[in-house]
Amino acid sequence: MITKVKYSKNPGKTIDYILNPKKGAHVVIARGVSGLTDIGILTEDFNRQCALRPSLKVKAVHIPISFHVNDTAMLEVHAEEIIGDWIRHMERHGYRFDQFIVGRHHDKDDKNPHFHFLANVVLDDGTRANLANIGKAAKEASISVTEQWGLTPANHRKRMQADDKKDTNKNESRAAEIHNHRYQNYIEWYSNPASNEDSNSDFTASNDRESATSSISGNLMEGITELIIQPTVARIGTGSGSSDNTLDRDKNKNKQRKGGQRR
Repeated sequence: MITKVKYSKNPGKTIDYILNPKKGAHVVIARGVSGLTDIGILTEDFNRQCALRPSLKVKAVHIPISFHVNDTAMLEVHAEEIIGDWIRHMERHGYRFDQFIVGRHHDKDDKNPHFHFLANVVLDDGTRANLANIGKAAKEASISVTEQWGLTPANHRKRMQADDKKDTNKNESRAAEIHNHRYQNYIEWYSNPASNEDSNSDFTASNDRESATSSISGNLMEGITELIIQPTVARIGTGSGSSDNTLDRDKNKNKQRKGGQRR
């Protein structure tokens, strides 16, 4: 059971929030009002009481009261009694209110059952209600009622929230560690030439073999082409008075070579 103290300068606006139909709200306990369902009538009741001390800027005290989801079944049966015990604890410690309403919300799938206590700070005699250290008093009343009814303690809720946060942080740290490890491996591989040569040796050797084969094949084909296709080149005179034939010159050279061998 957890409480948090707020203050309202406009009771009508706060009543409209507490009894918002979209939140499935309804009044559980009330005192000093003439109706429980009509927002307009409730607002008039609060404004009439506030008129007894018009100089006050703070018109009402608003205290949300939240429970653990494990307490849902208990609240379905004993909500009015539990909230009533909390109010009586407050009154025993000097925090009395002559006009108030307690509304329950059923929004957010009721994951955490919660109520809203709204009390007029003006008492029936026109005096101002005691608000000194009311936050501490509300907390002490919550602890007392929690123990009395065997409800889930607030520290248990905080511990569960801390565990959830710890698990989330652990998962995020693990994901970051994996990312950094992969990144570091990439940097080491990229910045280490020896490693690159080792990892690519097969690929490099294969490329070298393919290049050598291609070179040999190319040279062989070029030689065969020269042997098979040897063009006959003839020089034709250009009008200078002399002309010769390349084939005749080759024959004469061959004869000279043969003659030289005989001698």
